[in-house]
Amino acid sequence: MTLQGQRQRQLLILILLCTTQFVAILDFSITTVPLPDIQEDLGFSSGGIQWVVNAYGVAIAGFLLLGGRAADIMGRRRVFIAGLIVFTIASLVGGFASTPAMLIITRALQGCGAALFSPAAFSLLTTTYPPGKERNRALGAWAAVAASGLAAGVILGGFVTDVLGWRWVLWLNVPIGIVVVLLARVLPEGRPTERSKTAQLDVTGALLVAGGLVTLIYAFANSEHVGLGDPVTFALIAVAVALLAAFLWVESKVVDPLVPLGLFRTRSVGGANVISLLANMGLGPTFIIAALHMQLVLGFTPIETGLGLLPMAAAFLVFSAWVGPTLVARLGTKPVIIVGMTVFTIGLALLGFSLSDDGSWAASVLPGALLAGVGYGVAFPAWTVAGVEDVEPEDHGLAGGMLTTTQEVGSAIGLAVGLAVAAAAVNADHSAAEGYGLAVLTAAVLVAIGVVVSAAVLPNRGADAAPSAEPVPEAVPAKAE
Repeated sequence: MTLQGQRQRQLLILILLCTTQFVAILDFSITTVPLPDIQEDLGFSSGGIQWVVNAYGVAIAGFLLLGGRAADIMGRRRVFIAGLIVFTIASLVGGFASTPAMLIITRALQGCGAALFSPAAFSLLTTTYPPGKERNRALGAWAAVAASGLAAGVILGGFVTDVLGWRWVLWLNVPIGIVVVLLARVLPEGRPTERSKTAQLDVTGALLVAGGLVTLIYAFANSEHVGLGDPVTFALIAVAVALLAAFLWVESKVVDPLVPLGLFRTRSVGGANVISLLANMGLGPTFIIAALHMQLVLGFTPIETGLGLLPMAAAFLVFSAWVGPTLVARLGTKPVIIVGMTVFTIGLALLGFSLSDDGSWAASVLPGALLAGVGYGVAFPAWTVAGVEDVEPEDHGLAGGMLTTTQEVGSAIGLAVGLAVAAAAVNADHSAAEGYGLAVLTAAVLVAIGVVVSAAVLPNRGADAAPSAEPVPEAVPAKAE
């Protein structure tokens, strides 16, 4: 194959993989704006309607680690296609849902499918592009579509609901899934390495971590209705902690762990995952709460709500696709993450203090949301690079699964906590706008903790020393004959 042909093939692979990741992130938020229509059409209770969103987040968060390990052991392309087929079928069936239970089950199946194809896609991306500038640009594109997916979900959800109806927010996935499956033969097979061929899936670990994460997310989601201080909330959190502790114990004992705990002893990997968790605990509720504020307080229509979030989405796209990767190449990952997370924190704080009953969109939403979009967009590609830069190629699927897991878990927990804080404020006789503001300020505190983690945990490594930078041939020792 000629050099031009190879680059064209790499570009097609990048487009396919980024498209699926965009859809995976988009589907977390695309059902948010049409929730009132869904509730009226299917007869959801006020407590049950949130599970249209949560079922997807819980499923993808609970099974991403298993999906990443399955990709490494069973073959990345095979797992990618299988997950995409499950996701596409669930989207088709979900659009025909006639009962609340049917819609929630299909949303959970969507999450299970995404938990398979998302880490496989990340692993295929990192193995398609060699370390250096090409991989750095590819990861920048990946980060851009992932960062903009959450915002795009709210925007598209509003537009599609107004024009076509809420069922089309699910059916939109079907043609995309079919096209990608048909073109998937261009993807590298991603065959398992010799080490992976002899490994076995850690089913016990998978069940424990899935059960722990599902219970934890449910505890916070349920607290919106029973209260954060309710004994049931504390009991569920205790069960979740016990399950996750048991998971760590099992991982330390089994021969082929789902998560080799040694990976977390690498400061770049452990730090990147903690930062991803905290950043997305801040981002997850921000879009949803901003959308709720615009609809319920400012009186925006679904389409107007989507357009109101467009500047934040545009900031994500521009800064994660071009600015962030450029800064990483020049400065390294650590300073870029610190700067991005700091700007993100300031943006959330500004947004939280600005939300009010009598404020306009331009004064109360736009400045903080735009600044938050810039900060997150700068930091996202940097911690994506940091999360895989010290990982062996055969563990790229696992590393990608870990990063996506912390992203989805953070978004789901952050959303549940944010809504619980807002509900508690309203129950204490605060206005809805004040409740939303307190929720966003809570998110700002979590992101600020991420700034501290970035400074304290990530290794001091210049751009020239990072694996994402262009390798220096002279530094590579000759292989002994």
